[in-house]
Amino acid sequence: MIRDSQKYSRQQTLNSLAILIILTAIGGGIFLTQFDFNPSILPTDFFLPAGEKDKVPSLSPTAKSIIPLPPGMVPLTSPEIFDPQTLSDKINGKAELYLSAGFVGLASQRFKDKAGSNLWMEAYIYEMDNGQNAFSVFSAQRREGAASLDLTPYAYRTQNALFLVHGPFYMEIIASEATDRAFRPMKLLAENFIGDTPTRTVTLEERDLFPVPGLVADSISLISADAFGFDRLNQIYTAEYEVREERMMAFLSRRQETGEAQELASAYHKFLVTFGGQNIDANLPIAKAQLVEILETYEVIFSCGPFIAGVREAGSKEQAVNLALQLYEKLREVVGES
Repeated sequence: MIRDSQKYSRQQTLNSLAILIILTAIGGGIFLTQFDFNPSILPTDFFLPAGEKDKVPSLSPTAKSIIPLPPGMVPLTSPEIFDPQTLSDKINGKAELYLSAGFVGLASQRFKDKAGSNLWMEAYIYEMDNGQNAFSVFSAQRREGAASLDLTPYAYRTQNALFLVHGPFYMEIIASEATDRAFRPMKLLAENFIGDTPTRTVTLEERDLFPVPGLVADSISLISADAFGFDRLNQIYTAEYEVREERMMAFLSRRQETGEAQELASAYHKFLVTFGGQNIDANLPIAKAQLVEILETYEVIFSCGPFIAGVREAGSKEQAVNLALQLYEKLREVVGES
């Protein structure tokens, strides 16, 4: 009996060792496979606008990089591709901003200095469904202390990063260090992407509709959805103004027709009143305009042709009315109202 027990014990040990060896081999194979990029998982037309998907793709079937690399740079990692279902795996906590703005796909990859220094950077290329929505996430993500760049009409840099809009693409390149030597390869990467990605220049006419006096530089933004907490307000352009060291906001949005703009202005006014806003009689010289006091600030809501527009967070009703009148006059020039 003792011999049989020893026999079975030795057999079980051998079996366990065999299983352990097999598992170790499988684990090693998986570990090595993650470093072997399979280009078939990267759509070769990822970087082409929707209308040009049937033209020459910007990535060849054997591409190892999402961007043509400048001299001295090599891939540090394989490309990563994310769709609307997997975006949160990469940018958990910020995915909703992109998804609400027409997100199509994200390609990202890290690059390093070929010379062997500790400098590396990661590029994020977000494809949105149009240039307007690309500008929306660009403006929402704008960093403090940014310096404008002339790479595209909408581009800027910070101490360790670069951001731009190119057609329907929003691009970020973030370096591992905030030094002058990091900026040059970031800029070269951006230039290579722009040159290798044919697309139309983004034109945002609404940016020119805001009054100039008091406008805070680089403050114009686009909110794609749920602006000001109201789920019906989408594609809302905003601009910050400073008057006597006090900040307030002007906003506007072009709708499909005049009736839609009027109805939306009325609905937003009702939304403010529902949540505590108080109507103020100001005798505004704008048809159906409303002045509301809410949370110790003042708002003006009106429509002009196909535009819904207004002023928010003004410290006094005089400031709110004055800016609203300036905005109204700018819009009247566009729609031709008398």
